Amino acid sequence: MTRIGREIIELCRDRFGPPPREFGRRDARRVRLGTPLWLRLARDESLRRLLRDVLERQEMLLAHGRVVWGSVVQADAALFRRGRGDRPALVIYSPDPAFDEMPDDLQEVAGRLFALRGSESESADPELREFAGMLGDPARRPSRARVPRPLVGSLPVYATTVLVARRQVPGRHLAAGTFPLIIHPETDSTMILPGRYWPPPLLALWRAAADGPRPA
Repeated sequence: MTRIGREIIELCRDRFGPPPREFGRRDARRVRLGTPLWLRLARDESLRRLLRDVLERQEMLLAHGRVVWGSVVQADAALFRRGRGDRPALVIYSPDPAFDEMPDDLQEVAGRLFALRGSESESADPELREFAGMLGDPARRPSRARVPRPLVGSLPVYATTVLVARRQVPGRHLAAGTFPLIIHPETDSTMILPGRYWPPPLLALWRAAADGPRPA
């Protein structure tokens, strides 16, 4: 997916437009994230604070953010099926342009991270132990945490928590593990690029993945 990966992410950027971006009232309603009811009632203060930051920073992200590839590390199983309810997900991304043409490599890193869960007592590397413990603890949700170098080498890759808003994801569920994110250097928060800006080649791949086997 080297060549097509770069072509697709550049098409996403073209469709989203150069900063600063302005949105009319109607478009703004379509692209902004809303506060899910469960978040208002959640007892997990760390999650509430993290997602509140995302909601507060979304204006900056939409107006001035940059589009990059992101990959899911772990998410609520319900997000991989059509349904209702927005939920958080742990994703990784890199600001390095090298990953424009390496979305498959990013997904491999996500898989390695997921495999760390529950292995904190097995790793000799303190960074890997720390990350393994975080992945296995629902109360510890990262916000722009640097992924350990043993997993990614010298290129910067970060793990963060996003709110998956179903109405902004084609098909209203995570049909695949890799998709475009919006990032900005002045905030740890990020958000999924709204589906209305996804180009036809990406939509075709997403729909093909939706028609394939789904996670149990």
